[in-house]
Amino acid sequence: DEIIAQKARRLFLQHILGGKRNLKRMTKRAAKHIERRKWMGTWMKSWLNRKTPNESDVLTILMIAFAVAMALLALVLRRAIAKIFKNRNVSRDEEEQKTIKRDYARSVTMRDDEDSFTMEDFVSLEKKNKKKMINGVNNTFRVKEKSPLVKRVSIDETENAGTRIAKGTESETKNATKQKPSSNALSQQSLITVEERSKIAELRQLVNDEKDVLLSTDALKMYCSDAQLARNLRARKWDVLKAFEMLKKTLLWRKEYKPELITFEDIEEELQTGKQYRSGRDRSGRRIVVMRPSRENTREHDGNIRLLVYTFENALWRTNGERVVRGSTDISALAQEQICVLINFTKWSIKLSPPWRTSMETLHIMQEHYPERLGLAVCYDPPSVFSVFWKLISPFIDVKTKSKIRFVQPRGDKEKAARKMNEMFHPNTIDSDMGGRVDATWDIDEYQVFLRRYDEVKR
Repeated sequence: DEIIAQKARRLFLQHILGGKRNLKRMTKRAAKHIERRKWMGTWMKSWLNRKTPNESDVLTILMIAFAVAMALLALVLRRAIAKIFKNRNVSRDEEEQKTIKRDYARSVTMRDDEDSFTMEDFVSLEKKNKKKMINGVNNTFRVKEKSPLVKRVSIDETENAGTRIAKGTESETKNATKQKPSSNALSQQSLITVEERSKIAELRQLVNDEKDVLLSTDALKMYCSDAQLARNLRARKWDVLKAFEMLKKTLLWRKEYKPELITFEDIEEELQTGKQYRSGRDRSGRRIVVMRPSRENTREHDGNIRLLVYTFENALWRTNGERVVRGSTDISALAQEQICVLINFTKWSIKLSPPWRTSMETLHIMQEHYPERLGLAVCYDPPSVFSVFWKLISPFIDVKTKSKIRFVQPRGDKEKAARKMNEMFHPNTIDSDMGGRVDATWDIDEYQVFLRRYDEVKR
């Protein structure tokens, strides 16, 4: 052992330190350093019975420090190599996964025994092996084997999906009405009380008094249905005069802006990067509108507002002329005529943020011209600077709208993020970069087929 130790010291001295001359210099420097600090001299005396170190002491200390440094370096390299091989295996698994199409307009079938979001879905850009994913998740989120990524689908392939959900919701609403009778007389067809219906009649009379101005076109007459009057009344807590003022401003705005005439050609440039699109429905039946600020490509005010209005009209056009009038007795039934806005802030930066004018105009349109349409707004992975922005705009948002806004932080508590996403969405309607199964790759050619057909049917 002594021979081996001597050889090791000799090799370290010659190849690492560069010979005895360098060792002597280091020893002198160490002695001067110890002389300046009395406590080090006291420690040296108690440990080595002398106040100044010799060359052997310095050599021993340097060898120990070198060995510790090499051990730490080996540990870091080992972890780095393991991560590289791990990423390669993950990429191979992702390449082998098949994709199915996105359902733009309507919801996929949702069953309780189907797969759901897990904590591993929110690990940034890393997909665990399926066995590890199931074993590492809490029992609450433990599921069967994950379904593959899904791809977008045209409206033809999901023709009956929305009808099935609408029928199911109507039957559930009827059952709930039978089980919980109200003191007010409810209409089985409209889910509205007698008092609420009388207020709708009052509002209708006010509109008819100015019909030459407010209902001058067929589009405005179709828009101004009893269902829309009920939405305005709900937004103003059934105050007829306030609801009329709100509705009047909206009718005048629609008369001038003509949102029903906007087509795909008018917003084609804004859609090139996929910064806003539809993606099925959430678990409550709301139509999902996905917004991706990181894909902003124009920062042009009029174009962004036109895209917002077109997307909302696209999502809601079937309900604009519906005859189902809903009051405030069954809140769950309102989801069928509402929108869920999912905003993905991943990769967002201040440079990509819209102008302040555009942000305020967006809030104004959503609150004043689409009342009771926003059922839920989900901010996914919001940046830290967003808290400052939220404090600036929150005073301009009414209390009821604030209650509809939720935040999902996938970088923090992943279990909490999975629980939140499971409560709101089904994985087959959410993009893969937000923990879902939908292929997040944007294809404008595919999406425009859906939009052009909407333009044709709308005419």
